[in-house]
Amino acid sequence: MITTLIVMVIISGLVVVMLSTQNHSDFATARNRSWGAAVHVAESGVHEAIAYLQSTNGIAPNGAQSGSTTEGTWQYVVTPLARKHYQIDAVGTVGTNVSLASSRRIRVILAPPTSFRYAMFSLSDVTTKNNNVVCGDIWANSNVTVYQNDSVKAGDSAGCPSGAIGSGNITAAMGWVTLEGGSSVEGDIWTGGYDSSSKSVVVSDRASVGGAVKASSSTPGCSDDPGHSRYAVGNDGTISGSVTTWGSIIGSGSSGTHSSLTCSAAAGSEQMPAFVWNAANYPASTLHTYTFPADYSLFNSYIAANRNALQGTFYITGGGSATPIDLTGVSIAGDTTIVATDSPIDANGIGSSNSADKLLVLVSYYSASTSACSTTGGNPGDCAIGLKNNFDMSTSSLSGGSNTAVLLYAPNGPVAFKNSAQFNGAVYANNIQVKNNMSLAYDPRVDQIVGFGDVTLDIKSWMECSPASVTTSNC
Repeated sequence: MITTLIVMVIISGLVVVMLSTQNHSDFATARNRSWGAAVHVAESGVHEAIAYLQSTNGIAPNGAQSGSTTEGTWQYVVTPLARKHYQIDAVGTVGTNVSLASSRRIRVILAPPTSFRYAMFSLSDVTTKNNNVVCGDIWANSNVTVYQNDSVKAGDSAGCPSGAIGSGNITAAMGWVTLEGGSSVEGDIWTGGYDSSSKSVVVSDRASVGGAVKASSSTPGCSDDPGHSRYAVGNDGTISGSVTTWGSIIGSGSSGTHSSLTCSAAAGSEQMPAFVWNAANYPASTLHTYTFPADYSLFNSYIAANRNALQGTFYITGGGSATPIDLTGVSIAGDTTIVATDSPIDANGIGSSNSADKLLVLVSYYSASTSACSTTGGNPGDCAIGLKNNFDMSTSSLSGGSNTAVLLYAPNGPVAFKNSAQFNGAVYANNIQVKNNMSLAYDPRVDQIVGFGDVTLDIKSWMECSPASVTTSNC
């Protein structure tokens, strides 16, 4: 009897333990389900916020907004940031039982889409001449010529400002690359065509390439040159990396692997990022609109009165070569955007008036002759954007580099530099001509600028914050 009682007590104890364990497991499972679902509910709030911003062209709702899904409830708050960026804070809550409910908070930053990756981008050619330095990558749909003593560097190289990025690569998507004596490219060279002498890459005496060289064909299977008479790589300088070409390799100055008679596909041409003007993308208090030639004198008077501290948004329609936008000697004081639908922009001698972080965006749709622009080196009426004599946005440098980031955008005409241009940013144009002492470092601040790209807003960052109210500022 005693033994039976002891056995029953033990069995009862085991049953209690098992039931307790099962209850705890069920509780933990339910808690975990709520925890996992809460973040999805919070993301539903983010999607509601994005949809609202897209439908209102960026006009944020006032205060906290609430809603629900089949799993739980959400709240979100939208905080507009500078340069058409937005911060969305959202909280998702799942469960009504206090012991089983879960709440999670996330923060999402929205920004204009990524549009600009290169220090220089040309729909046709890029030519640099006489003591120029580019910190970043160069892309041309056709040809690139780097003249004597010019350098293309990686963004983190000595002599490049802190914060500059890029690998120092050159891509001539459908054309060739020529390096003159004393020039240098720290990254790779990739081509997709050949010059009149059937060479894809020419590395002249005393020129150097720090990376690899690849001469590819723009024709599938390299069928345009079955006899390997084209796509040669001529090397009288130094190539540190490998050399791969469908043609022959002339010269022995490469320390890497040689792979001649090797077919590879070219990169293919790229399109210019699209720009769409929308006045609602800019603060109304900064917006100035003009129609040339009727408002030409009015515009010039405004520039003259504000040349020591120019800032704001300027949209100029009409005009032409006889009505250039003359910014000679202007100092930029804050974010400045100038869009010209028909007139060229003469940006001679522009500087920065203070150490504040700011953007200078110059957009010109003026169509000009490449030969005239390169001949005159950037005079009004000859280039879509001309920069001559001390275009210097590198003063008052901050720890991250220049205090001003510059985007030059000219899809229909050339951009030309002559005599001492110093700036951080990017140049995107139909053609690019550089002469005499230019220093350009790619600056990531120009990568996401309102108005450019195929969509309105992209998610720039996503992070989970510690549990708190949706209006909590820290994360």
